[in-house]
Amino acid sequence: MCLHKSIHWFPLSLISLAVSCHLPASERVDFNRDIRPILTENCTYCHGPDANHRKADLRLDVREDAIQAGALVPGDAAKSEIIARILTTDEDDLMPPPDSHKKLTPAEKELLQRWVAEGAEYQGHWAFEKPVRPAVPEMAEAKTSVRNAIDAFVLARLQQEKLGFSPQADPRSLTRRLSLDLTGLPLAPALVEAFAADPSDAAYEALVDRLLQSPAYGEHMAAQWLDFARYADSHGFQTDSSRSMWPWR
Repeated sequence: MCLHKSIHWFPLSLISLAVSCHLPASERVDFNRDIRPILTENCTYCHGPDANHRKADLRLDVREDAIQAGALVPGDAAKSEIIARILTTDEDDLMPPPDSHKKLTPAEKELLQRWVAEGAEYQGHWAFEKPVRPAVPEMAEAKTSVRNAIDAFVLARLQQEKLGFSPQADPRSLTRRLSLDLTGLPLAPALVEAFAADPSDAAYEALVDRLLQSPAYGEHMAAQWLDFARYADSHGFQTDSSRSMWPWR
């Protein structure tokens, strides 16, 4: 099933997560999307801002420090110590070290090599970087199934795996999925039948707008936010007193 044009505003962040380790050779490596997660997960605990945990007096979170230490030689992966350490078979030199129980995947190693070869550019925290609208992939051969920009990005990624869209969902399945995604609740039977009788793009857009304007949409999104914020009604059975609500409002 492809996405209808009425939900073109949904963010592409989930797509970018899937794409980062399958970056086309023609696309430039992005530090915040592709490299920062690798360094954060595998490197910066011992080579980051915390001086108490830092080893070998090496910081990989600061470009100038990494270059000065010889860990990075921008434009030359073969001369960069960080690349030598992730590729070596010598366990005494291998990074991350075996006792850390962390191991880079072949895709992550390739991304690091490409990043260094492209100049090892860093970026600030994503929250302070100006968003850049990516170019929409050209999908001229799939005009009937690509109805909006998100469809184009999804299909481009599928085609890398020699896959395509699943068949179009029937109207009742489509409304069920839409309602569960936006509100977490099944759609009223009358609305399901109304859309089944008129499954046009205009009717779909009207249904999307109706669900987005419903209190259930706000409640469903708030419940997910509270999960991310680690909210609970209780501190646990040992300190199960009244919970202040103001931090969550």
